[in-house]
Amino acid sequence: MKWHTDKIVYGLLTLVVAVFMSAYTDSQASSNRRTDNQTEGFANISKIASSKTDKVTVPIQFTGINTDDFYISGAPDNVEVSVSGPAALVTAAKNTKNFQVAANLKNLSDGTHTVTLKVVGLNKDLTYKIKQPKVNLTIYKRTSSYYSVKTNYNKEAIADGYTVGTVTSSVNNVQIMGRQNAINAVDSVVANVQLERDTKKTTKQKVTLQAVDVNNNPVDVAVSPQDTTVKIPIEKGNGTKQVPLDLKTKNGNATEFTLSGSVNEVAVKGNVDVLNKLKSVQAVVDLSNITAESEQEVTVKVPDGAESVEPKTVSVVVTPKE
Repeated sequence: MKWHTDKIVYGLLTLVVAVFMSAYTDSQASSNRRTDNQTEGFANISKIASSKTDKVTVPIQFTGINTDDFYISGAPDNVEVSVSGPAALVTAAKNTKNFQVAANLKNLSDGTHTVTLKVVGLNKDLTYKIKQPKVNLTIYKRTSSYYSVKTNYNKEAIADGYTVGTVTSSVNNVQIMGRQNAINAVDSVVANVQLERDTKKTTKQKVTLQAVDVNNNPVDVAVSPQDTTVKIPIEKGNGTKQVPLDLKTKNGNATEFTLSGSVNEVAVKGNVDVLNKLKSVQAVVDLSNITAESEQEVTVKVPDGAESVEPKTVSVVVTPKE
């Protein structure tokens, strides 16, 4: 009987221990689930915090067409793309621009078209939105022609007394390319050089070549090569300078007469170096036998090294002082 009682007590104790262990295990599992949920929540918050959106400006790449054979106009050079995703990847995409915005022109013929843009090469973990997802553009069959380069400069800017030698251009012939009606409108290809006022030194400038029509208006064609270097040699030469007239006298005492010439200055023509040194030009008045107011024509002396003066003679009124 006692053995039977002990067996019953042992069985009850085993049941109690089993129930306790089961409760403890459930408690631990619940705690672990709470910890896992918290960890996952923190991970999601961190992931959201590390995401960003940034704007990147990239050029349009035309595919499906040979741009050597066709001329494309009307499309913007660049488009703005908003890139979203993990901050590090967005920053890398903005800094390296290692993706493209493509416009597929395959099977499109001459004329105006609306084309949908697409981003290619972007990291798969990033998303994007193109600000202007569709563009209008015109496709023309490309033609070409050849022209000689004309150099133009403002001749009025050359300082007086300086001359221009032979103007040279590093590019003498160019190819122009574009749609046929634009090619037909081109009258010449010019290199326009802008000189400063009173230029006295040889000028060397790099300028952009431009195709123009008969009215000197720019024509929308491509010019190859695009630039040329123009050299305009400028040297000292002959010029004209206004110089004060200095009236001298002979055969009399100048202090006893008043002299009044018809002009105060004369124009002297000659080499610039000579002209730069001139302070005045002389004319000699003969005072002999003058007792009353009289007028005489006197010759203006041509300075040494100069070519000529204008006028060659001047009228001088000579009046004796009382």
